Amino acid sequence: MYKKLSVLIPVFNEKKTIKKCVDNILNADTFGMELEIIISDNNSNDGTVEELKLINHNQIKIFFKDKNTGKGANLKNALAHATGDLILFQDADLEYSPDDYPSMLKPFFELNADVVYGSRFIRSKFTRIVGFPNYIANKIFTLFANILYNMIFTDIATGYKVFRSEVIKSLQIQSNGFEIEPEITAKISKIKKINIYEVPISINSRDYDDGKKVRWWHFFIYIYTLLKWRFKK
Repeated sequence: MYKKLSVLIPVFNEKKTIKKCVDNILNADTFGMELEIIISDNNSNDGTVEELKLINHNQIKIFFKDKNTGKGANLKNALAHATGDLILFQDADLEYSPDDYPSMLKPFFELNADVVYGSRFIRSKFTRIVGFPNYIANKIFTLFANILYNMIFTDIATGYKVFRSEVIKSLQIQSNGFEIEPEITAKISKIKKINIYEVPISINSRDYDDGKKVRWWHFFIYIYTLLKWRFKK
């Protein structure tokens, strides 16, 4: 059925975590699928590039950009090189654990899933307690998406998403920044007869001192993006 999994890792200034992240993925349970790891570095300047150049593995492809054009552009760069039947988004900062791969892949094999979101807000295995504003912001724009698109998502901003390759590549993603997340949610929500699932995941959230890159103004960008794609053909 599905024979190959492509894990996309968009990287920017993750010197402290990228090697551990890659090691965790290489040791993950991929439901028997062949594994392909595609790393796209967004012109890091903290030593991440040097760390990546030390990686030499036949399952890993690494691409370097000469200009930082945003997370969305970085993900699209990785996606362009993906050859797997299933495509999984993986952040490099160790917030999300590859131990959750079996839970996220299972719906594709047993429930005919087209898309699976790893949710931080449904029956989570464990969750690091972080600031209230981030929690409320996630709740608000997820509720807004549900109202606009008649869905019941619990966590549209999750960094863990898996897609059938045909689905994600058909979306013709335009966003270059963090707004890629609501754009993807908006576009899959408008596809008729698509099977979307959520599964609980673990989350070891980091704060801004640890290098978290999402800022308060992204909340308003999320809202605008959801509105834009609701009414744009």
